[in-house]
Amino acid sequence: MQTTTAVVQWVVRLTGITQVVLGLLFWTDRALTLVPLHMAIGLTFVVGVWTLAGLAARAGGRPGLALLAALWGVVVLALGITQGRLLPGPAHWVVELLHLLVGIVAMVLAARLGAHVRGRRVAHPASSGPGGAAQASETVGAAGSRTGVPPARPAESS
Repeated sequence: MQTTTAVVQWVVRLTGITQVVLGLLFWTDRALTLVPLHMAIGLTFVVGVWTLAGLAARAGGRPGLALLAALWGVVVLALGITQGRLLPGPAHWVVELLHLLVGIVAMVLAARLGAHVRGRRVAHPASSGPGGAAQASETVGAAGSRTGVPPARPAESS
């Protein structure tokens, strides 16, 4: 799950930043022929957010965040598809700004979901200790690999 999460996070990051760059070009009346590409990349972005939401839900621990991100993906998609018909005229910049902000919130939600899935501590029974009741934790490294190093414990005083 760690590798899948890392790949999907990068897809969301790359498509998200591409969307912002294309959006800024559109705002300045440049590259308007790329709007269909912007929509296709936007769909890929939303599918990535939904995938991270599913991975986070499967990992457990933050079901509310996963549900929020899944629903927010619907909002991003709906706003992106209907944006051209909303508030036409000189005030359309309000819809464009809303579209940008909704997309940025989706990027933040995706980042939090990915961090949640990749940053979880994995607990398992220790092989030693009285009665085998002790538990050790191994940390998950930045690349998603298990380091095998237990977290630091405070020193005991005598």
